[in-house]
Amino acid sequence: MVWKIPHAAFGSPERHRMMSVDEITLTDIPLFAHLGRDHVKAIRDSLTVLSFATGQTVVREGDANDNRLFVILEGEAALCKSARSDSGGPPLDYEIEIRGRHDLFGAMWVFDQEPLPVSVMAKTPLTVAVIDLKGRGQNRRERETRNVLIAELRRYLGNYVRKSLRVRVDSLAREAEVSRYRNAVSDIVVASLTLLSFYTLALSTLPRFETYLQVNFALSPFIIVFFALTFFPLLLRSGFPLAFFGITFNNWRSVLLFSAAVSLAFIAAGALTKGILIAALPSLHGMTVFSFADVRVSGENVMMSPWYWVAVGLYLALTPVQEFVARCGIQAPLYAFLQGSELERRVISIVVSNLVFSAAHAHIGLAFALAAFLPGLFWGWIFARTNSLLAASASHFVIGGAGIFLFGIQEFVEKLF
Repeated sequence: MVWKIPHAAFGSPERHRMMSVDEITLTDIPLFAHLGRDHVKAIRDSLTVLSFATGQTVVREGDANDNRLFVILEGEAALCKSARSDSGGPPLDYEIEIRGRHDLFGAMWVFDQEPLPVSVMAKTPLTVAVIDLKGRGQNRRERETRNVLIAELRRYLGNYVRKSLRVRVDSLAREAEVSRYRNAVSDIVVASLTLLSFYTLALSTLPRFETYLQVNFALSPFIIVFFALTFFPLLLRSGFPLAFFGITFNNWRSVLLFSAAVSLAFIAAGALTKGILIAALPSLHGMTVFSFADVRVSGENVMMSPWYWVAVGLYLALTPVQEFVARCGIQAPLYAFLQGSELERRVISIVVSNLVFSAAHAHIGLAFALAAFLPGLFWGWIFARTNSLLAASASHFVIGGAGIFLFGIQEFVEKLF
């Protein structure tokens, strides 16, 4: 990741906390681990220890190279490359790499004598050992020490290049994966916006369509199936396995048991809340905790008629389709695409997918759409916890079925709001 750091973040290189040279065990540092005792002593004699507070500059890009080699003893250093700001403001230092304890910087400068190609700043409180190679070579011992150290630097740089290649390949692989996420999510975002736009434009005509069908539950199946038929080809075309979107039967017993347990607890809490509200709010007086769904055909209530059981059957059949759209079609790819902590990604993906889920219930009524948002968050949490469409659908079966056909949630929220 590349960070943009204003130049003003850098301070002057002041000594912050001094470490004694005697505290340093040079053979613990990989660069010096293979050196003989005499060479280690010669290097120790040439060491200078400097410390820097967080944000202070150690060396700045473009400064003349004076043959100094830096070894990090404590803390972290950021290697930064200067570039102009995208917004046309002051130059920024782009953080390109972090180096930590026993890492080096300045090795290339020893060989090419070119001006410093990067700035180095203290990412945390930083202590470095500075080896001055400029004046070495005055006698035979110093020449030998310098030659041995140069050989170790060549080995170090060779290993560093190999490691950098591996890191670069891993980075390219991650970038390709993020690109796949971005493409999949962009298709889903376009599809969601298009569907919601058509749905919003059609809201004014939906009541007339319902009247024409003479059945008050006929609209929802058409809307749900239409959404699902749009999303399913997008998931297939994404190139990701279906398990990536939560369409899997792995660990189905454990996820179903978990879903059933938490769903029953949710129903119990919901029934208790409904009873308290009925007792507390005058507008709800006369209602009971248990009441059946309001299913009408040609404007007449058809409680416990064949039409009632048709409505129940449609609900059960379409429940996994609803969850497929909200969880597999929106929540799963959105979670994979978002940046930030795992908690932030989970919360955002659950909330956004449930906004779409709730909006798709607006033809029933605003109150019902708002009421659908709360259990939708719960089902989103179950899906995030299990990565299983099966678990979310099972909970939707239990909670949604009980809410609509046992607790009469639609009539309850209409009176409540």
